[in-house]
Amino acid sequence: MSDLKLIASSGFHQSQPRTIPDISDYDMDNPVETLTCLYRVLAHVQDLDSINQGVSLLLEVGLKRLKFDVALVTRPVSARVFEVYACAGGGDNFFVGQHLTLSGAFCEQVLTQNETCAIPDTSLFNVHSLNVAYNNTQVGAYLGTVVDSRNTDNAVLCFLSSVGKAGDFAVEDVSFVELLAEGVASMTDQHLAQAQKKLTDQAMFALGSIKTLDEYLEQARLPEVFGVPARVVEVLERRIGQSPLSIGHIAEELNLSKRTLQRRLQQQDVSFADLRDQVRFHYSIDYLIKQHLSIDSISASLDFSDRTSFTNAFKRWTGLSPSTFRKLFRDYV
Repeated sequence: MSDLKLIASSGFHQSQPRTIPDISDYDMDNPVETLTCLYRVLAHVQDLDSINQGVSLLLEVGLKRLKFDVALVTRPVSARVFEVYACAGGGDNFFVGQHLTLSGAFCEQVLTQNETCAIPDTSLFNVHSLNVAYNNTQVGAYLGTVVDSRNTDNAVLCFLSSVGKAGDFAVEDVSFVELLAEGVASMTDQHLAQAQKKLTDQAMFALGSIKTLDEYLEQARLPEVFGVPARVVEVLERRIGQSPLSIGHIAEELNLSKRTLQRRLQQQDVSFADLRDQVRFHYSIDYLIKQHLSIDSISASLDFSDRTSFTNAFKRWTGLSPSTFRKLFRDYV
């Protein structure tokens, strides 16, 4: 049986690569496909170029699902003026950073009353939002809700249609827009938290309490040694994740006795413990930051007796626990 048939028959499937979802691939009239698309946008937000791209993707999902013309996320910057934080649709009429005059409009009502506003036919209401901002975009139907962010002022997520809708909005449509608003709030909070974290890290780096990742990588370089010490490093590297790293095992692989190996290292003013520490340190950073292995897996691969022993060693090398080190530098690779 071929490998492919074996995989198929065993019930295992090859995992798919992480890719940013293409909205056009999904049928938004199908609730399952809509939710799948939303999930994939949120799951892949780290792969996007910016937070604005992620929010815009959510707005595009909403436009396709609701069949509206324009989607906006706006925030009040004064009593009368709102600023566009993200947008989709509408051609060139709207852009990020644009100021809209929305005093007395549905957007203001959403914020002041902290509720979803669903207006299928705006002609029945005497409000300013029939003509939006400076471009006089006609609004025949409006569906908007609050973006309730923990770390910044609330915003409004709204969808605009140039023509009114017959009958009320379906309950599912209103719930869908509220779900989108939660996604926008989550992306915004995550982005602000990461920005604050980087500012904190930079302050700590400036104070000298934490080194930069490049400094740690330089500190963790494999030792430049020759002769027997170089052979020890070579064997240690080969055995990592495969075999024990004790001096007895290394000496055996080099066809030396333990005492002979110790003596030859001492002749070059090198200790086995220091060589092994440096090799372990070097690989621990790679495993933590680039390969994202668990602490337990790293402990086992580097032949520590348990997780605590590895954590104590890593603190001795860096002054930080492995989990803290990963949190600090996972966004820098």
